[in-house]
Amino acid sequence: MRGRQYEKVSGVRTVIRRPARTRALLVLVTALGFLLTACGSGPSQVNSAAIIGDKSIPLGDVQYEIQWMIDNVPQAQQAKDQGNLDQFSRNAVAARVLHELLAVAQQRENLRVDSGQIQQLVESAGGEEEAAKAVGVPPERLREVARDQLLIEELGRSYLSKLEVDFSAAVITEEQPGNTAEQQAKELARNLAAEPERASELITDASSMPPAQTRQKLTLAESMGADGAGQLAASALFGTPENTAVAFQPSREQAGWMVAFIHERNTNARGGGADAAQQASPEMMYQVGVRMLAPIAEELGVQVSPRYGVWDQVGMTIAPSDDELLGEEFPARKTANSNQ
Repeated sequence: MRGRQYEKVSGVRTVIRRPARTRALLVLVTALGFLLTACGSGPSQVNSAAIIGDKSIPLGDVQYEIQWMIDNVPQAQQAKDQGNLDQFSRNAVAARVLHELLAVAQQRENLRVDSGQIQQLVESAGGEEEAAKAVGVPPERLREVARDQLLIEELGRSYLSKLEVDFSAAVITEEQPGNTAEQQAKELARNLAAEPERASELITDASSMPPAQTRQKLTLAESMGADGAGQLAASALFGTPENTAVAFQPSREQAGWMVAFIHERNTNARGGGADAAQQASPEMMYQVGVRMLAPIAEELGVQVSPRYGVWDQVGMTIAPSDDELLGEEFPARKTANSNQ
């Protein structure tokens, strides 16, 4: 087995771990019921697993990939036997959604990877056959997945030194009877969207902290932390449009919901990012890169067939239903000074 270790994350998202300082091959995620009704112009929704702008992901392609997993990946076969294949299906569709978003980002950002990098990544994962089974994609699509991973990592790095957000934020941790932290966070976000001119004031009242600590400017590189492992960098804080309130969980491992109002999202800032990029793991840069695809998803629009769930803009993935989103955005009403 050449010393490889295979780590199954929740039985769905697979990361192939190798010794320190080498890159792991990730399944693209952060990846059966009713058909969508066809209407209007553009791609047909009936035969689409998802539609991104004017691009359609054919339903047949996704179904073929899911069947391949059932036939070749023991975890998928076990999930099918247990009637619990939905997460595998959502991951497969989500990966293809990210692929389409990345195609736009690659053109706009002039991202490049060479065939040697792709080959090295595949070989480090054990070669095509083993890597395909570990990642959960047919061998003929493995190099596309590897290429996407490398490009997404590169996208994350490209924004480290040029992205800065001006925001007001509060973290809600206390639960109340009949009013969870999530409910409180979303209610605050709605209020911020309704009264954006009072964003800093409302945030300060909710957090019981002075304005100097609730409103700040933060670069993507600064959010990475000294060890390059900052979870905030890959959060919705850096992917949400300006003049928008967002409520989200910074971490599933820690209690609390963050509410942030984005006063400005500046992609032309100038700051250091080399140290953060050097310290960050490829996995972290991948997560940051996925987050940098959020504005494109917002711009183009993502529709998912109800058989797979709903697009989660904050989570940048597919959720089973609207009740299971990882967060929610609330665009603010227009004001005389939208950046207040």
